[in-house]
Amino acid sequence: MYYARLIHYKLGANQRIIAERLTKDFDKICRKMNGFRGSVYFFDDPSGEYRALNYWDTKEEALQANKVLFPKLEQELRNYTNEKPTVKLVEVFEATNDDDIVKSHIKLW
Repeated sequence: MYYARLIHYKLGANQRIIAERLTKDFDKICRKMNGFRGSVYFFDDPSGEYRALNYWDTKEEALQANKVLFPKLEQELRNYTNEKPTVKLVEVFEATNDDDIVKSHIKLW
């Protein structure tokens, strides 16, 4: 079992360049933090909505990361939008056993 932070923010339509910069900057920070497992990013450019899903070894590490990262994101977004970001911490359930974990995340053929 591990945990994830699901972050959602709005920049406005077609703000991909800003979203890419923010994503790269925050990804670098995450990779240096204890318990970090990886991230997936979702960009919906036409609507201007962006999401990040960060995986953490434990709930405590996810909470600690959030204490550091979320205020930084809020501050950075003030430069571009009045929309407030949201964050949700969730437990991650793997539907496969450990032997099949790679199969659930990549195409093998």
